[in-house]
Amino acid sequence: MSLVLAKALELGAALSKCEELREVREAERAMLEDPAARALIEEFQNCRQELEWARLQGMEPTAEQEEAFRSVRERMNANPHIIRFLEVQERFEKVLQQVNQIISHALYGGCGGGCAGCSGCEE
Repeated sequence: MSLVLAKALELGAALSKCEELREVREAERAMLEDPAARALIEEFQNCRQELEWARLQGMEPTAEQEEAFRSVRERMNANPHIIRFLEVQERFEKVLQQVNQIISHALYGGCGGGCAGCSGCEE
């Protein structure tokens, strides 16, 4: 195995053990164990599919479809299990963005674009 692949495997192993991913898995488990949250997620997916299907057929979604989608999003944003999951998922995604920034910095020098979220450039 090349050094690059070995380091990628090492990085993957480190990410799999990070606190942020543990929190994502924990929050996801709690969310999926909550019948109300599961029902909202299913309703959201069904609404989203209806909207996408309409657009794929070149039609505009109906006002009822758009209202149903807005309503389910509002109810999802009020569910504590869904809120928690989205918060910890966002934190984990920030870790992944930082990893990508570090790799880009090593490959190309500099941050390869704006440094929003970057916490360590010393150029």
